[in-house]
Parts: sequence; structure tokens; C-alpha cells
Amino acid sequence: MQPLWRSASFGVILAAAWAVPSFITGNVYHFAPLLVGAVVPLGVAIGPRLPATALRLASAAAGAILALATTGLLAVTGHLDGPSILPTGSALTEAVTFSLAGAAIGLVLGLARRR
Repeated sequence: MQPLWRSASFGVILAAAWAVPSFITGNVYHFAPLLVGAVVPLGVAIGPRLPATALRLASAAAGAILALATTGLLAVTGHLDGPSILPTGSALTEAVTFSLAGAAIGLVLGLARRR
């Protein structure tokens, strides 16, 4: 489980780098949920050893949960009030969509890695 914990810590750092400026400035950082969702599965996949498929799936779930938890925190505190770059929906809808898309992209890229 060492690669998962290391990658999850990178995800927490990136989530903090998204949330703290949002609290300070009130800006909506549109692509941050995509990055937070993708960093955990990508971090597991690029380790020195080829990880098991179950570990890759768990890392994608962890990335999605971390990005969605940060999204929820920002939404509850009113820091996701702003325009969306998607054609429809709010910034909250955009953040949820990008969180799940980031985890999916990280999983696909991580599964594509071969030794």
C-alpha cells in the first residue's frame, strides 16, 4: 500500500493548493478538481513497480473521493459560487464532473502502463 499512501499525500497537497487560494481569494479554479482526481491514480501507476489492477482501481476511487470531498467543502462554504466553463450547469456541477473525469482519466492512463 506504500504507493497509494504516497500518491494520496500528493493528492491532499494538491487539494490544499486548490482550497486555500479559493478561501483567500474567492476565485473558482476550474481545472483543479480534474488535477486532484487524476494525481492519485497517476502517482500509483508511475511507481517503480507495476501495481496490481486492484490497487489502480483503489487509487482512482481515492482520487475521486478526495476531489469530491474538497468540492463539497468549497460548496458548503460558498466558495464555488461563480460561473462555469461548461455550457450548462453551475460551478458545483463543473467541479463534480471534473473530479470524476480526472479520476477516470488517471485510471485509464494508469491502466495503459505496461512494463
